[in-house]
Amino acid sequence: MLTNSIQSIVPELTVDNSGNNLLVGTGKQQAVSLVSDCENGNPSVFVADADKSLTKAIGQLQNGLTTHFYSWGNFNLVRLMMYILKQTGPAHAFMTSYSFSQKSIEQLNLKLSQKQLLSFRVIVDNRVKTMSPIPFQMLMNSFDYRCTSIHAKIALIWNEDWKITILTSQNATDNPKMERGTIFTDESVFDFDLKTLENEFLRGTT
Repeated sequence: MLTNSIQSIVPELTVDNSGNNLLVGTGKQQAVSLVSDCENGNPSVFVADADKSLTKAIGQLQNGLTTHFYSWGNFNLVRLMMYILKQTGPAHAFMTSYSFSQKSIEQLNLKLSQKQLLSFRVIVDNRVKTMSPIPFQMLMNSFDYRCTSIHAKIALIWNEDWKITILTSQNATDNPKMERGTIFTDESVFDFDLKTLENEFLRGTT
C-alpha cells in the first residue's frame, strides 16, 4: 500500500507501527520530502522540510501529479508562481490574495514586462485598500484587478501545455509562519477554479 510506496521511493526511510516516518538507524522522526501514492491512481508528492529552499522543496512539476507542501516562510505565493513559470514557460495567471506586498507587485510587473506572464488578473480583499494603501495604489495602477470579500488564496497558471491550480494558506506577502498548500495539475480542478473565480471577478468592484 502507501507504506510500500514510501519505502520504494525513499529507501532510507522506514515506517514504525505508529505510522511515523523514521530515518533508518537513527530512530528520529524525519520530514518526508518525496512520497508517491501511485497505487491508488492518485500520484502525489508530499513536501515538508523547513530547511529546504523553494527550488529543492517543490522540484519539477509533472502533469497529473499533485504536490502537497508545507513552508516555513521559505517563500510566499508570488515567489512560488515565479518558480513555476520557469517550468511552464510563458503563461497566463489569475490569482486571489487577502494581502499584497510591494515586492510581490514588482515581481509580477517584471514578469509581465519580460513577457513571461502573458496576462494577469487578481482579486483582492476589500480591506486591502485600507490595510495596505501604498501596495494597493501600485496594484491598482499595474493590474486588471477586482476587490471583493475574499479570504481564499488561489493562483491559476496556464498555457497550451499546463493547467495549474495552487491552493494555499499563503498570501502575496512574506510571512515567517508555517503555511500549507497544494499544487494541482488536474485540468478538472483548474476548470472548476477558473469558472468560479471568473464569476467572482465579474461581481467585484474597483
